[in-house]
Amino acid sequence: MSSTVSALAFGCAAVLAVVEISRSRDRRLVVLRARQQVGLAREDDGRRGRRLSRTAVNLGVLGGLCAVLGIVAVGPVGALAGVLPVMTWRSWNGRRDRKRREQFADQLAPALQLVVGHLRIGRNVMAAFAEVAEDTPAPLGDILREVVSEVRLGSAVDEVLQTVADREQDRHLGVVASAIGLQSRHGGSLVEILETVVETIEEEDRLRRDIRSLTADGRLSAQVLLAMPPAMLVIVSLLSPGYTAPLVETSLGRSMSMAGLFLGFVGWRWLRSLGTPKVVA
Repeated sequence: MSSTVSALAFGCAAVLAVVEISRSRDRRLVVLRARQQVGLAREDDGRRGRRLSRTAVNLGVLGGLCAVLGIVAVGPVGALAGVLPVMTWRSWNGRRDRKRREQFADQLAPALQLVVGHLRIGRNVMAAFAEVAEDTPAPLGDILREVVSEVRLGSAVDEVLQTVADREQDRHLGVVASAIGLQSRHGGSLVEILETVVETIEEEDRLRRDIRSLTADGRLSAQVLLAMPPAMLVIVSLLSPGYTAPLVETSLGRSMSMAGLFLGFVGWRWLRSLGTPKVVA
């Protein structure tokens, strides 16, 4: 009876959370449309805001359903299952962002080398960026085309590049923006500065590849160690049905299960930090 009441309470809380999120989304969209009308926001910002709002609503609904199912299945402790959709989405989104940043880093050095080549034959900075943007695939190609479009609308090259560098969290692109800004104000050889930046990026990429090769065994061991407990639980459950039932049917078993999940999460974060050291060039 208490489990049913708790499940209904969490279900009502999930519904209220979804309603509040929808109201908050509507208010943000109204403010965003007003900013677009006065030229303080772009249409892409509106699409991104709507996409994030829909994602928040979907995660709220899924989290509420998982919490209800967890409470019905294993009792009040199962309410912690409501965080599984958020954790899964954050993990997937973080992996996608890391992959995009890696592609961006791999494309930056060759693209800057092409820019240097265009500058050597007498083209200006914007002509070089426009030419390189046409031949560069995403994600760097899209970013360069965005920079070219913003500059053609009247923005300064270095300011646009610095904005993009802050958004992408790439210090090398920030160095390029600073170099272009200093060259436009005080003169100097932009080619030499960009060549130094290219050499730095290539050296950092080499160090990153070496470290990934050296830590491959550790990362594989971490994956095996983290996969063993759930794999053994499934195998034992199939070979001897009911043997693992106390882990979810008794209060002590549920407490041990939640403690094991928490310790597994801590171990995963620790092994991940050990297997992916940061490279600072």
